[in-house]
Amino acid sequence: MAASVIRAKLDLAVRLYDTTTGATVDERNVVFLRDGVPVRPESRGAGVYVFINTGREDFLMQIDVFGYDRYETSVRYEELDERLPVCYVFLMPSENTIRGKYTLSFSGTLPFLKSIEAVNLNRSICVTGDHNTRTNVLSVFHPSGGMISLDEYIYGLLSADKTSYEKIEVEKMVTQKQVQLKIPANKAEGQSDEVPKKKEVPKIAPNLAIARIVHGIVQGEGKDTKYLIRVRDDGIDTRYLVRYEVEEEVRFQVVDFHDQEVLQ
Repeated sequence: MAASVIRAKLDLAVRLYDTTTGATVDERNVVFLRDGVPVRPESRGAGVYVFINTGREDFLMQIDVFGYDRYETSVRYEELDERLPVCYVFLMPSENTIRGKYTLSFSGTLPFLKSIEAVNLNRSICVTGDHNTRTNVLSVFHPSGGMISLDEYIYGLLSADKTSYEKIEVEKMVTQKQVQLKIPANKAEGQSDEVPKKKEVPKIAPNLAIARIVHGIVQGEGKDTKYLIRVRDDGIDTRYLVRYEVEEEVRFQVVDFHDQEVLQ
């Protein structure tokens, strides 16, 4: 009798994060829907779920996690890494209290809004040091000397005057004080996605704050576009720099989440 061979193919990995803290979501009460039909991906712990041998057709993914608002996104494989397709999911805590912590919401309507996110102006993860543009390795340090931990994802690199920020993507941590960045290190708005030559990697200045990005949601389109972004309320640092796109224009606005402000 010929031996049968069963091949396992990873078709999608999903990583769940709390957008307000950046921590992985390890809540066990999780429900996935694929085009409205409940499915059961395998749990690998630490907020990681994998779809094995399910095919790579585009689909609408909905995720219900206890204590968080429903998350919905269109999975498009052309936008994912073919070798290791990973979907990073940033969950928004429900407006009610969750595990004794309170949230602050910033919401409203802004016509033709495309995206919204924010970084805390007073809570940086670390600060930039020397940047080797040849290898695209960036030295980082914490002003208080604390430990630094950066996941393999996108962070906000604040300008010196903290009125705007670029996005940088961490490929891996080389040492406790060095990170390998993906090229381009801080791609300008509208720049081609083609990978530039290493000599073209923009130099990152020292002493710039690197902050975690809090992701918001945009609903609707045209003149009726609504936005919502939510943060934890610790009663101290509630001033955020909000980055939002209206049609093809990128704008920034400082918002105190304790105030009843709206996007301009």
